[in-house]
Amino acid sequence: MATEILVNDGGAPARILPFNAGADISAGLVVIMEADGDINLAASAAATNTMGVSLTDADSGTTASIITGKGVIVNAYVSGTAASGALLQVGTTDGELAAGTTADAGVAIMVGDDTGSATSQLAKVLLI
Repeated sequence: MATEILVNDGGAPARILPFNAGADISAGLVVIMEADGDINLAASAAATNTMGVSLTDADSGTTASIITGKGVIVNAYVSGTAASGALLQVGTTDGELAAGTTADAGVAIMVGDDTGSATSQLAKVLLI
């Protein structure tokens, strides 16, 4: 059984929008828009122009469904140890979030249980 990515929109204006995938993208990963208009994995701790989180898996060249909207709760991949309430930014692993303190780089807040380990895992986060 597949893991649900969209947990609850909390009454916030969540949108699921279709974009062309510029690379293979797995559900639960954070994405950005490239200069050519394709969606790709967010790839640096300083990436602040995130579009949202991929709702489903998408192969390169196919349509990727992206969840976007502030205040939306999703299951997204988080790497490293992150405590509940931690500010999350794009980490060093493409498409994954990690606890961080880079100014103006926060894209989500950890609202689920502490990750408690350094492994990558789906965790409940609030998009900001």
